[in-house]
Amino acid sequence: MTALEILSLIGIDILLSGDNAVVIALAASKVPQNLRNRAIFGGTIMAILLRILAATVLIQFLGLPFLQLVGGLILLRISYNLIAHKEEENTKINASDKVIGAIKTIAIADFTMSIDNVIALSSVADGILPIIIGIAISIPIIIFGSKLLTNLMERFPIIVYVGAGLLTYAAGKMMVEDKGLELLPINIPESLHSIIPIAMAIFLVVVVYIKNNIAKEAKATT
Repeated sequence: MTALEILSLIGIDILLSGDNAVVIALAASKVPQNLRNRAIFGGTIMAILLRILAATVLIQFLGLPFLQLVGGLILLRISYNLIAHKEEENTKINASDKVIGAIKTIAIADFTMSIDNVIALSSVADGILPIIIGIAISIPIIIFGSKLLTNLMERFPIIVYVGAGLLTYAAGKMMVEDKGLELLPINIPESLHSIIPIAMAIFLVVVVYIKNNIAKEAKATT
């Protein structure tokens, strides 16, 4: 486990969790002011535990044939959605005025919105310990620094594109190294195990960047 691996996991979780802080704030909005921090803290702890539990279960299955291939395809979709300016689905939040109710709502809403995060982290990480550290560090940053993070990503869109490129590279590595491919008449030379993912990352980022700019220009002319 290296510091670079942990930093990359923190970065991925932050990039994919832009709306989670808003959900947490909404879920705790009806709790009395003097109890709100308690609800947010409790909900945050529950959210961390749920993500770690899901990642622990998911990692156990990634070694099975073709599951890395499926995981890679899902990770590709996550990468595309990250930079394709797709409209996010609205998440209905039933805020509670009770601390326990707010904690439950925060944990469930955060987990529901974070399935993609769990898949991405489980795919990139080598073991559960880096995921635990990455999630434990990134969630408080997301909650308490969401406004700053949002402003940074809006001001420097390159951050999001680089993140999507790294996720696409990880997806490509998963797919070409899937053990299930050995059961098929497909032989990918080991020398291409890095070249293919790099090519996939460059292709996706460049194509979506061009697509976004065309859409932006079309919107400006209307």
